[in-house]
Amino acid sequence: MLDEIQRVLRYPRLQAVYNLTDGDIWEHVRFLESISEIVEPAEGPPIVLKDPKDDPVVYTALAGQVDVLCTVDKHFYEPNVLAFCSRHRIQLMTDVELLHVLRRTLWG
Repeated sequence: MLDEIQRVLRYPRLQAVYNLTDGDIWEHVRFLESISEIVEPAEGPPIVLKDPKDDPVVYTALAGQVDVLCTVDKHFYEPNVLAFCSRHRIQLMTDVELLHVLRRTLWG
């Protein structure tokens, strides 16, 4: 997942906004690694049928016993993915939804 973050931060559309250097990206990924609980993803049958490359994200969330998986990727909101996550008590939220929950939790 950390390699994926590093790759995504190099996308031209993100670079156009943030203009991150390789050093900035490396520093950010190392920071995330230092505050993260590193887990070995579970394996199983395909879940994200429209984009199987996203399955490791779901299985990493499962292995990490997360409460929330935050994404705006529409493939995660397909009925089969929602059902899988629901069975494992993983709630899917967009970034905006998660920020609203955090704001209510932290500031009432």
